[in-house]
Amino acid sequence: MTLLEEIQQRLNNLPLEKQSEVLDFITFLQQRSTLSGFTSATSEKAGRIKSALRKISELKLFKEITDPVEWQRQIRQDRPLPGRTV
Repeated sequence: MTLLEEIQQRLNNLPLEKQSEVLDFITFLQQRSTLSGFTSATSEKAGRIKSALRKISELKLFKEITDPVEWQRQIRQDRPLPGRTV
């Protein structure tokens, strides 16, 4: 007897209410397996982001910024938008 046949036989012996619970459990297992694939993809992406940030740090791209707070204030100042008149 194959695994599928054994599952079908046991499922047929359960009341309809319990069969519904089995279906819910199968759905849960499928969702959990999808989420673990998502988690591994997310951790791969996080690794790539960390690597990129490490490279940026090594390049010292922002070394001219001596006062980050002042730099942020300057960046956030309102400026006229290109092609628009005030």
